[in-house]
Amino acid sequence: MSVSLSPCSVPGLKPSFTLREDEMELGLGIHGEAGAERTKLQEANEVVKLMFKQMTRSDLGYQYFETIPGMEVALAVNNLGGTSNLELLIMTNAAIRYLVDELKVAVVRVISGSLITSLEMAGVSLTLLRLTPELLAYLDAETLAPGWPRATVGRGGSRTRLDSDPVACHSDSSPTAHDTRDKEPSTTIGRMMRSCVAEVCEVLIRNEERLNDLDRGSGDGDCGSTMTAGSTAIKERLSVMDWDNPRQVLLSLVGLVESNMGGTSGALYSLFLTAGATADVSWSDSVSWATAMHAGLQAITRYGGAERGHRTMVDALGPAVDVLRRGLPTATNTQEAMEVLHSAVKAAEEGAEKTVAMRAKAGRASYVNVSRLVNPDPGAQAVALWMEAIYTALKN
Repeated sequence: MSVSLSPCSVPGLKPSFTLREDEMELGLGIHGEAGAERTKLQEANEVVKLMFKQMTRSDLGYQYFETIPGMEVALAVNNLGGTSNLELLIMTNAAIRYLVDELKVAVVRVISGSLITSLEMAGVSLTLLRLTPELLAYLDAETLAPGWPRATVGRGGSRTRLDSDPVACHSDSSPTAHDTRDKEPSTTIGRMMRSCVAEVCEVLIRNEERLNDLDRGSGDGDCGSTMTAGSTAIKERLSVMDWDNPRQVLLSLVGLVESNMGGTSGALYSLFLTAGATADVSWSDSVSWATAMHAGLQAITRYGGAERGHRTMVDALGPAVDVLRRGLPTATNTQEAMEVLHSAVKAAEEGAEKTVAMRAKAGRASYVNVSRLVNPDPGAQAVALWMEAIYTALKN
């Protein structure tokens, strides 16, 4: 849980919100996302009390922290970027006192410092970890992370790579920067797929500022920038993808998305594309693509945790996939299939619009005061945009 006296500076973007000199924002995000509550300035002890009360609110469901008298915890007090050491230590002292005196827990470890910061954000975040002997051992383990108070440096500054280190599972599937061979598609499906991907990239890039504006009310104002970053990287590699092999193209897109799209969007679209690429389909008909999209939707809901009605991209993607799976198997010609796709686009657009009236239950928007959620969810709107782009490309 965080508190700040000012938003951060995101280079090239407008501030996501403004504060008066006598106000503070409770629960804002590290990228400047609007918080859960705005209050008048208060003393450190009262601010800490507010923060811990918000963290331990049982009505927040799975997000709240349950404290039990006598339990052992670790406390991290983080400088959000523009806080002095004096102010940081005052907050650290107040937090320890409240945990011990009011919540009756044992504070076994305290980590205080500039752990993860934002540019010019005057504020502090508090983090609690319920400790077990195993977690305590990990917390005390040596690390080369430069911002961690217990950081150590190995000989020569190098690090031994462990066999268990994660690797990019699809990195060998991405077209490399040295691969400059033009691969013109020779099949109808290849040409259609290339046209669709190219149109999606163009549409998302054109709507960058629109999506950013939507995101400023519920996120950090960079949804459009994130989409543009991924789209720009994909555009640069259009000429070298093996368009006649749809599965290979989807895996190549996964690599580009993982490398160039940040935040939750990048992770969710990686899941979506990976699940679609590994679906057991022939890729030779429209039903196969509907099946692949359904597999991608299932991956997003399973690993991302969002369901319909949670005010996320799923609220646009879900209805569209439903229309495709219901209508395409009975379409007897191209015209009927295009009518089904058009209906799916409308379903995505309507789903995105309906998010205006939804209470956010997943993602960054779930921490934002409901009075600020007056626009459609930007992630859902992005789905509607690329669905329409696919329809336009195929129609042309």
